[in-house]
Amino acid sequence: MKTLSQYCENNILVIPQALFGMPDVSVIMQDGDSAIFYKCLQQDLIDVEFYSNAPCLVYIESGSETITSADNELHQLTAGSVILLPRGVNLHSDFVQSTEKLKAYLLFFDDQLISEFLSSFNTVAKPSRQSHCLFKVECADNLELYFESLQQLHRQKVHSPAILKLKLLEILHLIYLQKPTLLDVLTKKQQGAKRKRNLQRLLDNNQILNLSISDMANLSGRSLSAFSRDFKALYKVPPKQWLQQRRMTQAHQLLADTDQSVTEVALTLGFENLSHFIKLFKQHYQLTPKQIKLRI
Repeated sequence: MKTLSQYCENNILVIPQALFGMPDVSVIMQDGDSAIFYKCLQQDLIDVEFYSNAPCLVYIESGSETITSADNELHQLTAGSVILLPRGVNLHSDFVQSTEKLKAYLLFFDDQLISEFLSSFNTVAKPSRQSHCLFKVECADNLELYFESLQQLHRQKVHSPAILKLKLLEILHLIYLQKPTLLDVLTKKQQGAKRKRNLQRLLDNNQILNLSISDMANLSGRSLSAFSRDFKALYKVPPKQWLQQRRMTQAHQLLADTDQSVTEVALTLGFENLSHFIKLFKQHYQLTPKQIKLRI
């Protein structure tokens, strides 16, 4: 049976770390956990789940992408969109090229830089109580000029920790002038808490079918009771009933369409007791798994 850590390693993109190895992403400047990246996507990327280890500011230069939150809220980002992703929230990204490539800047801020920015203010910000995980900013003239300066640095291939620090502090101050609630977002603590994930997107993935209900709840960033509540609201049936139905459907498909044996299919779907698997399958289809194999 696949472990939770193996599932996360194979299915969740951790940024900024994962960006360094991507062919469509280039590093403009980087110093420790602070960095500025430029991405230019030339092919569709659908249902990419990711979370950020640091606050991340995204500016869309051209093209568009859709960001889906853990609460299934859709946010369409188009050219000129500026949005801050707080640390530690799980999101999904979908990019389908229509007429333009997706070109965007991604700015990451380490703890030391954020502390230096916050020290500029005498007031103590209160933790944000907003339910949304995305902090949207209007791209005013001063922000457009700022990103034009980043384009110049990108073209000139400037790599300087000192300039990186100045540019990241500059954008934070520009955003604060427009939206002082930025302080609340930057002081909100995400570390140590479970990262709530998009339940529908998670459960649409057949790779979770060999996990237990308890593991699914943990993987979704919810307690078992919260998972059951959110699950029933979404699917109108208890998780155990849904999981058994999905496992049987997937088992039939694997038996009919692959060379896997009955034992291999049972193990793939998390059944350690072969007799129990055969009994459930026969109850569901009125045929044994072996009979399905013989009919093909």
